[in-house]
Amino acid sequence: MPSISRRELLAGCAAGLTAGLAGCADPDAVMYVEPVSAATDIATEATTAPDSRDAETAALVAETVAGGTNRTSRNDRGNPPYQPDRPVRYNGTVYDLDWNATGRQQQRTEHLLSLTIHDADSDYAPEVSFDELPAVDQERLTPLPRVIDNIQEANETAGLPEPFERQAWYPPAEREASALVPEPAYDTIEVNGYPVTVTVEPVTVQLPVFAYTATERASSLAAFGRELRSAHRFPLTGLSDAEHEFFKMVIEEGSFYKGGFDDVDDGVFEGVADQFVREPALFTPYESEAEWLTRYDGTDYWVTIDFVRMSEHADRIQAVEEL
Repeated sequence: MPSISRRELLAGCAAGLTAGLAGCADPDAVMYVEPVSAATDIATEATTAPDSRDAETAALVAETVAGGTNRTSRNDRGNPPYQPDRPVRYNGTVYDLDWNATGRQQQRTEHLLSLTIHDADSDYAPEVSFDELPAVDQERLTPLPRVIDNIQEANETAGLPEPFERQAWYPPAEREASALVPEPAYDTIEVNGYPVTVTVEPVTVQLPVFAYTATERASSLAAFGRELRSAHRFPLTGLSDAEHEFFKMVIEEGSFYKGGFDDVDDGVFEGVADQFVREPALFTPYESEAEWLTRYDGTDYWVTIDFVRMSEHADRIQAVEEL
């Protein structure tokens, strides 16, 4: 896949981080084209798996595949803890995961970390720096250094002290490793040169319980890829000469960002996009975004289009009746 994801690209444009990219100033649509010559390539695009660093979700998937499991929401918003938008690959096999609310709730104790950022010239004496805190505490307070940087950059230090709060769940092992919960070992920590005082109090929350089950979809990635290729691949035909040249360009570059500064003639992108929205999409992760499997000039491609500001195309997106 491209080195920068679709959502990262759009977020970067919104933040002005990728202003050098054509169209970033006025995003209309994004197209990604990825060759998927082998059946396993198709299946990899059409499946998901937990991030290797996300041990909690990896355990959820393993237990679900092994016979089902129950999990609580990860926070008081009450959402299922894992909601994959496509089949899940696990140990080379493809599974459909299902989850349902059980109607039960589980109680747990979280901790409210109440911090106050003080002026660098205040009388508070830090006992430890942020970087010296255990990793589990740094993770819970990840935004804090950035908040202080923003205060400095905006010249808003005159407004200190500034409160900062995070309510967090520490599993037992992480609670043992923490220097902040259940009781903080330090009254004041140093963050980017500023003293930050810390208080902690327990908070009892009720979380809904969800039941997860798994159904084997395909015994291998290759088998799943062949199934998708047989049932859902469509030929990309009927393009004009200009549209052919455009699509070849996107194949070569991997992506196209449509906006006020692109050098593609009016109507060319739209003509190619028309060919896709006429076909049911394999996945529609967002209202404006869809993914297709197409064959062009003897090669299979996985094509993703996000019609960011092109509602006339986004409104025509339709999903396959059955994947």
